[in-house]
Amino acid sequence: MIITYFAFLRGINVSGQKIIKMDALRGIFESMGFINVRTYIQSGNVLFEATGMDVSTLESQIEEGLLKTLGYRVSVLLRTREEIEEILKMNPFDESRNPATATKYLTLLKHDIMPPESLPLFSLLRDVEIIMIAGKNLFSYSLPSPKGGFGFPNVFIEKHFKISATTRNWNTITKMGLLV
Repeated sequence: MIITYFAFLRGINVSGQKIIKMDALRGIFESMGFINVRTYIQSGNVLFEATGMDVSTLESQIEEGLLKTLGYRVSVLLRTREEIEEILKMNPFDESRNPATATKYLTLLKHDIMPPESLPLFSLLRDVEIIMIAGKNLFSYSLPSPKGGFGFPNVFIEKHFKISATTRNWNTITKMGLLV
């Protein structure tokens, strides 16, 4: 059975680190035997089709293939097309919140976590607000920081929950969901 997967690579093309062109990334995925490979924007988002298998096995296979080809380790988090469709249906965001002061994010987690007793959960500087945790997916807002700029959920989430994660803007997830 052929399944459509979304691969989210952690830390690709961020702050001049782990630079890879998307056509090269597509080629790497194709060389691993995946079909209908497409990338979306420069932050390491790959859509592909493969014979269905255990997701953690597939993540490890892709991570090893990337290590072999690129020479550095890249954490890969996979979701199926059906999982992305469910995430988009959940959409817990308050559409009345001002987008100039609250940016919507989805953080993809490597494993399920024990949710806090109550939400929302705020970072120490109150520049990240976690509003919902659903399995391996965490929904949050990035808010103005007292130090200037905005908070970024990934750093707070990885430290707080002690888990590998990668974060994408909700608009990116929404647009990727339209690609299938």
